[in-house]
Amino acid sequence: MTPDQLARLPAALFEIGKLIGSELDPGQLLARISELVCTLLDADACSVMLLDAERTRLLAKAAHGLRAERMHKLSFAVGEGVAGWVVASGEVALIDDVSRDPRFVTLTETKTPIASLLCVPLIARGEKVGVITATSGRTGAFGPSDTELLRFVAATIALDIENVRLHRVATTDPLTGAYNREFLSARLPAEIAAAIDRAQPLAVAMIDCDHFKTVNDRFGHDAGDEVLAEIARRLRGAIRGGDVLIRYGGEEFLAVLPRADAERGWEVGERMRARVAETPVDLAGTSGADGPASIEMRVSIGIAQLRDGSELPAELIRRADNALYAAKARGRNRVEVAP
Repeated sequence: MTPDQLARLPAALFEIGKLIGSELDPGQLLARISELVCTLLDADACSVMLLDAERTRLLAKAAHGLRAERMHKLSFAVGEGVAGWVVASGEVALIDDVSRDPRFVTLTETKTPIASLLCVPLIARGEKVGVITATSGRTGAFGPSDTELLRFVAATIALDIENVRLHRVATTDPLTGAYNREFLSARLPAEIAAAIDRAQPLAVAMIDCDHFKTVNDRFGHDAGDEVLAEIARRLRGAIRGGDVLIRYGGEEFLAVLPRADAERGWEVGERMRARVAETPVDLAGTSGADGPASIEMRVSIGIAQLRDGSELPAELIRRADNALYAAKARGRNRVEVAP
């Protein structure tokens, strides 16, 4: 490592340690780690890719410095491309000029200039679990000191990242990044018990994408998946810290809102509704008169507040669902609160 890198390393590792011990969403955690790696290596961009549950494909989980890439679509089979080669072999790839390396695959949707790259494996408990890749628009941007530094960082964080990944694989919907129904079945009873014990309110919000079938009918199911992933991202951006977003099924989501009474629940619901509607969703792989096609999306939301200590989770969800149907019946793109 260069003297400058050695000087910056302790602060970066301290920051990474704080991030891993925090309650940050794993995507935000990995994005911040990517940003720190860019700083340490003077790289233009950095990405973290992890193996899927079947350990056959690398999936992009976070990045810093990339331009307009569709992260949820970026993936490589094991052995494919530089990242796939690294995770298959467990070896480092240091490439001065990607145009001269047959392993490099140019992705059609990638808009970030890449002339050189450094890719190292993430290895936890002796198993390869993913890769970290740093790239630059300049040839020969990375050297042995950068390799040593990135390998050190990868070795430091690999086990913690794998523990996060295993937890999220078990509890997360892979398309949207929202928690799944299995997670809800454990989390909601715990939140109800905590609300009763602390004498605090609790609400849930049932969310449904209005006229979602038209997206699949007009643009296909791949576009539908893309729209769902973007809607989930916007919903997560609208809820409060401590709130939990769950993909309930199909195009339905459910948000658990601790410390929210009916009025506060309505406020959060209205923020979610407005966030989804504020701009059209651009659809990759489609075309309109002025470029990629886009579609305006709306959601209807039903809010229910926990009534008393005897109300079961299923009854609370049922009342939120009834409020959602009321929102649909009253014209959609609105928030209704259960009596």
